[in-house]
Amino acid sequence: KHLADAAGVVYTPVDGDQHGLLTGLVRWARGLGLEVIAGGKARPYDFVYDEAARTVMCDQQTVTLSAESMQALAPITSGNAVDVLRARRELLAEIQQVGEPDVCEAVNAANATALLADIPELHAPIVRTTEIAEVLCTAADGGVLARTGVIDVVNVLRRADEPGLGGGVFTVVAAGHARTWAFMREKGLLMNARGSCGLLYRPYHLLGVETPVTLLAAVLLGLPTGGSEVLPRVDLAARTTRDFRAGEVVPMGHHVPLQPLMLPAVPVGDDHALPYFLAVHNQLMVDVPAGTILTYNMLEEPPESRLWALRRAQDRTLLHT
Repeated sequence: KHLADAAGVVYTPVDGDQHGLLTGLVRWARGLGLEVIAGGKARPYDFVYDEAARTVMCDQQTVTLSAESMQALAPITSGNAVDVLRARRELLAEIQQVGEPDVCEAVNAANATALLADIPELHAPIVRTTEIAEVLCTAADGGVLARTGVIDVVNVLRRADEPGLGGGVFTVVAAGHARTWAFMREKGLLMNARGSCGLLYRPYHLLGVETPVTLLAAVLLGLPTGGSEVLPRVDLAARTTRDFRAGEVVPMGHHVPLQPLMLPAVPVGDDHALPYFLAVHNQLMVDVPAGTILTYNMLEEPPESRLWALRRAQDRTLLHT
């Protein structure tokens, strides 16, 4: 963004991509005067359950549950969100519930909206669309969040005959004006049990089908879609999930022994957490035990890397190093 501004060209998120659509939805909600309690995206594959067969299927994986375990899939009621989400997460642990692409998208949106992670690994709850506002609100309102202004991802839970979110985006909002809030409720806003916050969502993202809108706005009007502010607020970092030996190359892929994290952005150097994509494909200089966040001084910096050079330039310009 900084380089684009200096060159006199348009830097823009892309309509059709999740972080661009989420950024636009957050800006729209704030522009209406609503408080954004949380914003986020749905993961691409829903958790589809079959009550008769006692199964939950996601992409190509199927988990069979006991009759007793199926009770964890019952609708969340006010006050039991934490316990139900824990039970769902544990019962379906063999299915991935958050991956690097999910946190990467959330990081991009966080840097454009100032919504931040409630916990570094994200909550990534397994929820029905109708449960999102019940869960992604503060503990005082019956949810799981420690504060407002949070970004997260969700795994949509549904039956085969119910619509999913299709990788769409959402905001959980509140309004300080009682009459406005009552009107929104009359119009069918999905609310939590206490009526303190509600869900605004877009149940799809159509990738390149939508991108021409961004191109037209940038080329013909000189305007971005989604949002115009981007600051290095957070980074995508990595925590090891197994022991690594010195000399190993940090792997990249969908099922690698790294847990993606959203952490406050810090300059590259010393014992600072290293951004995920600066770490991958590089060799470790030390043994790294499981549960360790990868830092700069653990890896061998690649020579003449354009990516590393750009990050250092960003640090100097925007993080004032």
